[in-house]
Amino acid sequence: MLRKTTLGALCATLVGCASSGRIGELPAVADGAASSQLVLIRSGSLIGATNSYYVSLDGKDVFSIRSGENTSFRVPLGEHTVSVKCFGGSSPTWKEDGKQFVAAADQSNYFQISPNMTCAKIEPIDADSGKKLLASSKYVDPKTVSSK
Repeated sequence: MLRKTTLGALCATLVGCASSGRIGELPAVADGAASSQLVLIRSGSLIGATNSYYVSLDGKDVFSIRSGENTSFRVPLGEHTVSVKCFGGSSPTWKEDGKQFVAAADQSNYFQISPNMTCAKIEPIDADSGKKLLASSKYVDPKTVSSK
């Protein structure tokens, strides 16, 4: 019992060290301009729970996200690459996984971020699956600035 309590306290302490929020400039979309919504959902998991994952859009770091969180923001129309990066895995180095997508007017692009054997992965998901995951995760406003 003492071992479980100690482990729980240690996990809670380490999770407090991780930070989430904006770490770079979000893409510029003029007021009234046609745009698409990018929705990022990190699954809740004990694996990697103490690590923030870093999201890049078109090669620029934009957001830090923790286990069980989600965020969304507008992106300009056209082709984009969204990536997730983290430090760790079987060898202590930076790992990255990315997916290309096309942002179409007035559409939402849902992506699920989850741990994998090397560190983290990002996968496009359909809107129904995305909405279910949103219901079980905490929203982080993209205006929130992370302390990394």
